Amino acid sequence: MTYLRRCWSRSKAYRVALVLTAVYAVLRLLVQVVFLAGMLLPGPEKEVFIPADLQLYLDAARSFQLRQDLYLRGDIIEVYQYSPAYALAFTPFLYLSSSTLIVVHFVIRLMAYVFLYIWWMRIFCRLELERVCEMMTWTLPVWLVFSAFWADLGYLNIYIIVALLATFLIDAVLNERLGWSLLWLTIILQMKPHWAFAAAVPLLLGRYRFFFKLVAGAIAAYVVLVGITMLVAGPAYVGQQYVAYGRFLAELRRNFPWRGPDAPFLGYNHSVTQITTYLMGVSSNSLRLATIVKGILLLPLAGVCLFYLRKPVRRMGREMPFLALDLTFVLYLGAFIWLDMVWELSLGVVIFAYLLATLKQRWERVLIGVVFLPYALVDFWQLTSFVIWGPAVVVPGPYILTDPSIYVPLIMIVILTFYAFFLRRLWGTRQQAVAPLPAGSL
Repeated sequence: MTYLRRCWSRSKAYRVALVLTAVYAVLRLLVQVVFLAGMLLPGPEKEVFIPADLQLYLDAARSFQLRQDLYLRGDIIEVYQYSPAYALAFTPFLYLSSSTLIVVHFVIRLMAYVFLYIWWMRIFCRLELERVCEMMTWTLPVWLVFSAFWADLGYLNIYIIVALLATFLIDAVLNERLGWSLLWLTIILQMKPHWAFAAAVPLLLGRYRFFFKLVAGAIAAYVVLVGITMLVAGPAYVGQQYVAYGRFLAELRRNFPWRGPDAPFLGYNHSVTQITTYLMGVSSNSLRLATIVKGILLLPLAGVCLFYLRKPVRRMGREMPFLALDLTFVLYLGAFIWLDMVWELSLGVVIFAYLLATLKQRWERVLIGVVFLPYALVDFWQLTSFVIWGPAVVVPGPYILTDPSIYVPLIMIVILTFYAFFLRRLWGTRQQAVAPLPAGSL
């Protein structure tokens, strides 16, 4: 609140932006509630409609109960992609009515987003990064309209929840709290293993004892969870599903329905692989080229990691906050460059504020805004387009034909821009001080 009062009193433009985005967020939330009400009260002859992603989790939990296969194969996007243990953990939700289930998960995601903002403010304040805390307040209007959150709230996916878990992991790793780090890492590994990027930060800082304890503990915890899952459903079935899980992940690229040049637009998957197949066609050669491109893009990151492995600072993350956070964020971006399915950048709004606070040159901050804000405002543009033109702009997918993000890979552009700034800084020095902004630049 101190930072909010300070920003509020300092800038009329900020007051206007915050009020307008707050009004939009309230109206947008009302739209979402009305949409939910339409699903919860469908009429006497219709069933309650459950959002697609939440339905996937329910189907997996039900298949687990019935000892059926969890992992479908074929050219479809909507498939279960998580571990058998996650399907087991989701089974209690099967005992809720459909209406209660939707409301509960809606509230969970809403609260997760609130906690995401609060926890990152907590991290920055505890690290005494006052300039970053202030920038988090200046960018609060962007948080209120951030498209990744509103999309997650609509589909009831787990992106924001996983982003919050990763935030907890980052906080615990920076402070080297082994128990909490192990807890959050174990949960993340059951859902989206690539979100475990923060576990590598202690290794790059030279905190070897903590790193190896964390890795050993995570392996042991994973084995224990597999064992518990086997006790519930039987070793034969669970063993079969874990083998299928590994095979599914290994073959996911081969089975994914890539969009080629014949498709009218790129779509919402903004990965390097999808961009390559859209431009060159779907073939083994284009997939191989995509791997080469990703490898080239990640070579500088490999060089940075090698440098810090050879010359570690041997200090805790909280003692080297800028270096630790730079490494954390560049690993996050590197993981998403490597992914073949890139639908969102949930921590992008955090990195946006962090870079605005730590980049020295005005042109750098302007570039960050020019690149990130179109992605942040996608939901606003989608909703506005629907209000103006109605269902005529919606095609199966669903896609909004006026949405620029189905033609231009906005997410990958943001990722590569952020990635380049972090690489330049990490190559140049081990730690960066926050440069004061010129007066009146905000």
